[in-house]
Amino acid sequence: DRRGPQSWPRPESGQGHSKRKLKLKDSDGSVDRSTFQRCVTGFVSFILKALQGRFVIPDFSLFTEETQKLFLKCKQLSPLKERCDTAKWGVSVCTVDGQRLSVGDFAEPCVLGEISWPVLYALAVDQLGPDYVHRYVGVEEFSKFHNISTSPSLYAGLPHSPLVETGAIICSSLLQVCVCEEKYESVCLYQSLRKDSIRLHALSFYLQEKKCFPDPVDISATLDLLLQCSSTEVTCESGAAVAATLANGGLCPLSADQVLLPSAARSTLSMMQVAGMNDYSRIFHFKTSVPAKSSASGAVMIVVPGVLGLMAWSPELDSFGNSWRAVHFCEELVSTFQLHSFDIRTPFRQGYQIMNILLAAFRGDLQSLRRYFLSGADVNAVDYDGRSALHVAASEGHLELVRFLMENTGARCLVKDRWGNTALQEAMRFNHKSVVQLLKKYTDRDETSQ
Repeated sequence: DRRGPQSWPRPESGQGHSKRKLKLKDSDGSVDRSTFQRCVTGFVSFILKALQGRFVIPDFSLFTEETQKLFLKCKQLSPLKERCDTAKWGVSVCTVDGQRLSVGDFAEPCVLGEISWPVLYALAVDQLGPDYVHRYVGVEEFSKFHNISTSPSLYAGLPHSPLVETGAIICSSLLQVCVCEEKYESVCLYQSLRKDSIRLHALSFYLQEKKCFPDPVDISATLDLLLQCSSTEVTCESGAAVAATLANGGLCPLSADQVLLPSAARSTLSMMQVAGMNDYSRIFHFKTSVPAKSSASGAVMIVVPGVLGLMAWSPELDSFGNSWRAVHFCEELVSTFQLHSFDIRTPFRQGYQIMNILLAAFRGDLQSLRRYFLSGADVNAVDYDGRSALHVAASEGHLELVRFLMENTGARCLVKDRWGNTALQEAMRFNHKSVVQLLKKYTDRDETSQ
């Protein structure tokens, strides 16, 4: 049951899977069945992943150790300007499985600012669809001229991106008519921003003159919505949860709510990749390839699709208007853990890939397994128990899948799992006679060639 903006993770809420207040055990240390059931309800898949070692980051303790070292290294960097307050520096990570890491001033509130713009765009695409939204705003890269696109393109005469001021105003106007109003706690901050909204009003009247708005539009209500979203205070923890939701195709890893349609999350990440880091966007894309968005408050949110979301915060900005310390940390993190899209051997994605390959073998999904093989995946890789796709397919009796593995992928039928069993022994154990007959032929051949 998909919900609207209210389902996005909030500060001081949904900070993990351990907030449920229960009396976990009796005086003798035992836990009754009812209490245990209440504890695990809703988290069964999470617990199974933990027990089976199937997290997207299998060795999270090592990841934590290396990330903390990188955090301290960045903390010791000299400030760009003298007499600058460098004391505030926080980072929070949330994986698509819900694993979390927070260091430094991660609980310090900061203003969402420009990071609210991709959220507004995501909600507009989710509610109205990309075709309708892009009648009013383009999909071009960032330009320092926050104005209407004059380039000879499909989007000439429109705000060139939803991640600039004019584009954010348009997305707010599209949302203003289809979302309910919500009261914000940061009233003082909102009122102070409203006093400085002369520029936004001027841009809005310019957009109105150019007939960029959908009809009808209430400019005051549109700017109120935009300023309310921009003035929302978040912590690095809650920001990382939002980023992880985008990394997980719109599914919040903490609440399991489908906050956005996968297509809306994909469109948002595409825009963040080309326009999220101001004039530094292309350089950041070259170095990391990951979608990101920065704000003038010093926050930077990055998304590694299928792996994790991250928010880093440090107030000092560089000449591009990004937090230089957060940018440096993100670039080093991507390099350290090979998170660049074009890193062939990416440890986290490879582990996630093995899980998908074994799942396809278990289901007998030959089409998916063939697709993995053609995309360059190692379909003969083994999991933590030393079991390959051939082991799984043989134990399940999927004859055509076993034949594909043996005839097309060069599967090694003599490989043993942690219990010393080959694929042939697995097929014999579960009495899959046709699979046994096929594997005996290849086993005899391999034993003879040794």
